[in-house]
Amino acid sequence: MNSIPSWTSCFTIRPTATRRRGSATCRTSVRGCRRARAIRTSTCWRMSMRINEAGLSRRAIMRGAAGLGLALALVGPARADAAASAQQLVVSLSGELTKLVNSGQSTNQVISSFQTIIMRYADMSAVSASVLGPTWRSASSAQKQAFVPAFTGYFARRYGKTFSDYKNATIQVQGAQDAGRAGVLVSSVVKRPGQEDIRVGWQIASGSGSPKVVNLIIEGVSALASERAEVAAMLDAQGGDLDRLIAQMKSS
Repeated sequence: MNSIPSWTSCFTIRPTATRRRGSATCRTSVRGCRRARAIRTSTCWRMSMRINEAGLSRRAIMRGAAGLGLALALVGPARADAAASAQQLVVSLSGELTKLVNSGQSTNQVISSFQTIIMRYADMSAVSASVLGPTWRSASSAQKQAFVPAFTGYFARRYGKTFSDYKNATIQVQGAQDAGRAGVLVSSVVKRPGQEDIRVGWQIASGSGSPKVVNLIIEGVSALASERAEVAAMLDAQGGDLDRLIAQMKSS
């Protein structure tokens, strides 16, 4: 160490407690420091460092606490706004679905309208990527661009055909809950005359820049997980050939 605190530093940092004879006490302390300079200077240096570190730590903690408080103050309303936006999205979507189910349109018209609704309210790029799994990551850009509309159409036809089973049904949106990194989960109940209610959760995320549906939780079962298993089986049946799977979905 190039610079070692002098005995005066020791005297300044560790003054002897005041007695009746203050000046005599000071002289004794000074002489003590001179006699044990090697020990005292080392000890006082460590004490000085501890004091400085403690001060810095306290300041750092205060700054961190202030920063955290500000972050929470900003994030809290943002999350509340996200939950409100997600709930409003599901309310609007539920209204369109209920109207479509009771529209009296032909099956083909219902499927076409349902596909339009899906494309407007769901993030089908994110859904397609999740459904396809590892194959999506290895697919070419052209294959991805072809898969999204192929899967969207396949999904609309598959479920649009079942809409007649929900005639006179209503969807009651009950509330929204912040799900952290998963987005927002909006809870609802599908009520059908003379039948048991169906609990449906709508997972909403804003990965595309605006809130969109990315999954449905129907009676505790993830629709995304079910579709992933279904598509995986279809891909296996096509020998793992994504182009053949896309062609199959277009014709299904």
